[in-house]
Amino acid sequence: MAHPKLRVIVEDNDYRRLDLPSGMPETLTELHNTIREAFGVEHDFNIQFMDPDFNNDFMNLTTVQDLQDRGTIKLVYMQNVVGVSPVSSLRSTPSTSLSSETLVSSQSSPCASSIHASSTDSDSTIILKHSDSELRERAWPRNFPIPRFSYNVEMQLQQGNESFRDTGNQLKIAPGLKSEILEKLAEEIFLYTAYPQNYQIDDVAGALIKKFPCLKEQSATGYYSWMISLKYKMANYRTKMRIIGCPEVTVNALKNKSSDECLPAKNVKKPKKAEVNFFPSHPAGETDESLEKVRLELLVDIRQRNTASRVREKMSKTFSYRRKEVVQEKPTAGEVKTRWPALFHISEVGIYCTSLNLCLL
Repeated sequence: MAHPKLRVIVEDNDYRRLDLPSGMPETLTELHNTIREAFGVEHDFNIQFMDPDFNNDFMNLTTVQDLQDRGTIKLVYMQNVVGVSPVSSLRSTPSTSLSSETLVSSQSSPCASSIHASSTDSDSTIILKHSDSELRERAWPRNFPIPRFSYNVEMQLQQGNESFRDTGNQLKIAPGLKSEILEKLAEEIFLYTAYPQNYQIDDVAGALIKKFPCLKEQSATGYYSWMISLKYKMANYRTKMRIIGCPEVTVNALKNKSSDECLPAKNVKKPKKAEVNFFPSHPAGETDESLEKVRLELLVDIRQRNTASRVREKMSKTFSYRRKEVVQEKPTAGEVKTRWPALFHISEVGIYCTSLNLCLL
């Protein structure tokens, strides 16, 4: 029996065939991952399908049950980088099948190759940690790792899984149990981002149901209500973090907004592309005033000889201060170059790229 196929509109005037030798994906998350691996799509996207109930107009895909063999789907990119194609040039073949060769090739990328080259070509490059500031070191994972819950929660879930395998009965979730699960998931999500997008919430809920099928619900995806609950829990978790002074969320507090933007949902400052550390905290013991003094010292150091190591150390130390300026004040490129000339030196750009801090400012 022939395996299913889909026609994928990757970009305008870029139509490709997606072979699915293992059958149609069971969840939206699996479909997203399949498309990413097959075509090298690097940016966030939604999927639309041709709905026969509406004269084959494209509609947002909310369940894989709407897909048909040899149907057409379209990728709608959520956040694109100007001048950069969302599809990797490594895998630009018009027809792609998820063979083992494709999966192996998807593990390497131009970024990884350039990082490896820079680390071997320049032994003098020093990768510095950004002082004491607790910076994120990982981007959003391809497969979200469900954290280990407390002992009593793990025991209930394991017993629920055993009962589900034996009888097919789903676990009756007590309010306290669900609250503990959501709280732990929110903590884990916050390690990667304070403002998860819809596909990321989908990733987490799908991973939860995959690990604990006893939590599956009666819905098209099996985890729709978990997604809704996670969205509310993340909003509550951000409130808690704002109260304790986490700068990534306090920047969006109403008291920090101008009078014409004094609405909770207006002009929310959050990562829009690949920023891992969008608005980090200052290093322990540092303030805006102390870091401004370091910035002034940098203006002197950059004009002197044999100060490369000192410049790198101070640039690392002032990373959070620099991000605060960029996010809150939105300076022009010329203003940034005037205040932070070292940032435009090739060695400094290399350090940030190699250390995977994707916010170069």
